[in-house]
Amino acid sequence: MARMITEPAREIPIVAEADVVVAGGGPGGLPAAIAAARHGASVILIERYGFLGGLATAGLVAPILGHTTSRGTRPIVEGLLKEFTERMHTLGGAPTWEEACQEWGIRFDAEAFKYVADEMVREANVQLLLHTLVTDVIVEGGRVKGLIIENKGGRQAVLGKVIIDATGDADVAFRASAPMRQGRDFDGRVQSMGSFFHLGGVSDLSEQRRAEAVEKVRRAMEEGELRFYNPNFANVNTIRHGFFSPNMTRWAGNPLSARDLTRAEMEVRREVWRLLRFLQENVPGFERAYIHSTSPQVGVRESRQIVGDYTLTGDDVRHGRKFEDAVARGSWWIDIHCPFGLTYPVHLCTIECPRREKCPFWAAEHDKSMFHREDLYPPEDDWYDIPYRCLVPQKIEGVLVSGRCISATHEGMAGARVMGTCMAIGQAAGTAASLAVRQGIQPRAVDVAELRRTLRGDGALV
Repeated sequence: MARMITEPAREIPIVAEADVVVAGGGPGGLPAAIAAARHGASVILIERYGFLGGLATAGLVAPILGHTTSRGTRPIVEGLLKEFTERMHTLGGAPTWEEACQEWGIRFDAEAFKYVADEMVREANVQLLLHTLVTDVIVEGGRVKGLIIENKGGRQAVLGKVIIDATGDADVAFRASAPMRQGRDFDGRVQSMGSFFHLGGVSDLSEQRRAEAVEKVRRAMEEGELRFYNPNFANVNTIRHGFFSPNMTRWAGNPLSARDLTRAEMEVRREVWRLLRFLQENVPGFERAYIHSTSPQVGVRESRQIVGDYTLTGDDVRHGRKFEDAVARGSWWIDIHCPFGLTYPVHLCTIECPRREKCPFWAAEHDKSMFHREDLYPPEDDWYDIPYRCLVPQKIEGVLVSGRCISATHEGMAGARVMGTCMAIGQAAGTAASLAVRQGIQPRAVDVAELRRTLRGDGALV
């Protein structure tokens, strides 16, 4: 049995109160705070780092995906995402919106993202609390009325009429005892984690030399010398071209376990430095290569999902399903990184997977009566809707959920988890929260037709 201590009861000071309190300043929370404030709500935004952006900045994740139709160039997300892109462009930190729509993702500079986020939050009069952790919730009569936070000032309370959970891991809803689901239905395992990093000192390579270097990495992976899911370290995903920004690391584990997160952080960094040494010693032109930066946190693709009034499914993604209560659009495919860290994409697994008999994607690849890779994509030049009901957790009031922890299955969230979709969801959540406050109702009771009209008036595509 675990040893226990008894924490003495104590009074906690209420340090702030607002109409809307947003937990998490990433792609799901940042636009939520701005949208709510622009519609007249007083807003407090709580973020654990010293900067905003979540995985866009703390994870060095680029580009922003899901802004255009599936395999097309028509925008499906505008509103605050378009404004962010245009403002980063004025700093030299992103392409124009029109240029971005011609590319598979929006390339951007993480430092420009941080600065634009600061300015937009300041202009909207959002009260910002950085370096602050949300550690518990205040629940009265089945309604979340505030958050317990911890920072250098100690343990404090923040109260709000509506709380937006944009923690990525549904921490607020979980601590309020809302129903949860996690991972695959048959074993609860979630997608592998991974991190971007920046590799410098190699910007002048020809395309041929770059291809040769990638091929050497691929062979080293096959021989077990390097452990990545993707050999293409030569990606330039950001607007800056003085370095490569690879997306190739992975680590299987539970992102809700501090021990697994610790192992992931350390092992991913170890693999990055192994790659650097391999390139320096084996690939001409990389003798002076160096690690420009590694991300402040490992990238988590999946953890908890709330159980909402509707659950987005893989079939919704594949069929481009539309809903009357749609408040955002997605176009990314059922992009699953194997929960065992064994292969990618998971549905093309051909190696000896220890759980292959129970893996639907292994079965799909070996039973053509099921579905093929093409069926994992939305219809070409189309999208699927995110219903408002996916943002509303069951059995608790006073809370909306934004970002990747909305109500979705393992397959559904594999598409909806990308940052463009999360920013659209965030704008919808913040706008809905402001409507709920103004009308004195619970978020569940918001008139979705009015919400959709308001979003369209703000430039969102719904």
